[in-house]
Amino acid sequence: MLGEDSGSEQVKTPRSQPVLIAMALLLGLGMTYYYYSLLLPMRQRDLHLTNAAGGNWSDLYPRWLGARELLLHGRNPYSPEVTSEIQRGFYGRPLDTSNRGDPSDQESFAYPLYVVFLLAPWLSFSFPTVSLVFEMVLFVITLASVFWWWRAMRLRPRANFLLLAVILAMTSYPVLDGLHLQQLTLLVAALMAASMALLAGKRLFLAGVLLACATIKPQLGFLLLMGLIVWSLSRWRERKNLLAGFAATQAVLLGGAELLLPGWLGLWRQATQRYVAYVRPSMLGAILGARMGLVAAGAAVFLVVLLFWRFRQHEPGSQQFNFLLVCALLVPTLLVPNAGGSKYNLVLLIPAVLWLFSSGLALRPLSVFARFGWLLAFNGLVWQWLLALGVVFAVVILRHPLQHEATALGAAPEIAVYLFPFTLIPVLLSAVLHLDEMAGRTGRAQEQALQLASHGQPAAPHPRLPARDQQAPSPTEQP
Repeated sequence: MLGEDSGSEQVKTPRSQPVLIAMALLLGLGMTYYYYSLLLPMRQRDLHLTNAAGGNWSDLYPRWLGARELLLHGRNPYSPEVTSEIQRGFYGRPLDTSNRGDPSDQESFAYPLYVVFLLAPWLSFSFPTVSLVFEMVLFVITLASVFWWWRAMRLRPRANFLLLAVILAMTSYPVLDGLHLQQLTLLVAALMAASMALLAGKRLFLAGVLLACATIKPQLGFLLLMGLIVWSLSRWRERKNLLAGFAATQAVLLGGAELLLPGWLGLWRQATQRYVAYVRPSMLGAILGARMGLVAAGAAVFLVVLLFWRFRQHEPGSQQFNFLLVCALLVPTLLVPNAGGSKYNLVLLIPAVLWLFSSGLALRPLSVFARFGWLLAFNGLVWQWLLALGVVFAVVILRHPLQHEATALGAAPEIAVYLFPFTLIPVLLSAVLHLDEMAGRTGRAQEQALQLASHGQPAAPHPRLPARDQQAPSPTEQP
């Protein structure tokens, strides 16, 4: 099995690693073929039926056009007139609110205004050029984010295991969907990954700067930010630079946006209210209903902030901090609106997958519940690739007709994508039950190992601690 010690220890790979890489390549090719050769053609046929095939259907376009109209022509990007122009480019025509057959998503400019600073260098180019370049940039930074998450969690994998992670991450449905739609979620996820990698490297001010830049989609990082505020305040003298970098950058972004369009905060608030009114509910809201979903959301946010307080003394890369990181990124994927149309948001769960096959493995021997939770999460993860490969086999080999996305066969991999966030919950709950015990044993073993090492003696095995938890941390990685 794939195993890993605490945050700074090395991943152990099985002898059958080449077989696993070959399987990952097969599953990745299956998902890629399913998405680009089967799913997208079905969507194009549906667009022709709705007379909307002439648009670019790029999620980047509303932000790019809004930034161009503001910076080059001084127009309010939140206005109905600019929204109508966005629809003309996105859908191929303005939407008719009286036509029930038109899409419900108005594609208005619903981002914080300071997103225009990101897009300002690209306004003099045509959108097809910007679209092509941006898609390549998203691919590169998403690939890099896998390595940044490794660094943030202080994992040291072997090359084969890292290759396995990269293949599965880059061929996952959320990443393919985000790349095709040119979704800024991929950029936000990469900024978070780079920020956490800098945090693990003790470069707190720069980590805060990137964390502030990631607030162009505040609904994705709000819980991580709340937790890090609690974490920073608990040891203010050592960690204040994180909040200093964040506050300074956020002040520049907010102030610059106010200079460009005075009163934009109120306009943005109205735009987000309209957006929430016409999009689908969150995953929790869709399952529990509006009222119970809101209660569950509040409880989840409170619990994660409480856990940040509980483990506030632990440093990035520790088992405890990695656990907090996974929780802070999982909960927003369950809470953000438009659950059925925002599968790309699940790219935030890449560190959860890395945690599942590193620290999460250490939980399995501790109880039946922990073992069951791990197996459940593993199955929830892999079914998107298995079903995509099955659909490809049915269509290409068995010649099964596939005409519409809204069928059990056509949409099966998409539906499976939603399994993983929910199947993560049991394994995270089991981690809460055992994390203190594991941390206590690991701490005693490390203290004993350091004492023996200072006298030039090898570390004696701890009588109750697994062998992999008895290694002393390297001098460069001790908090």
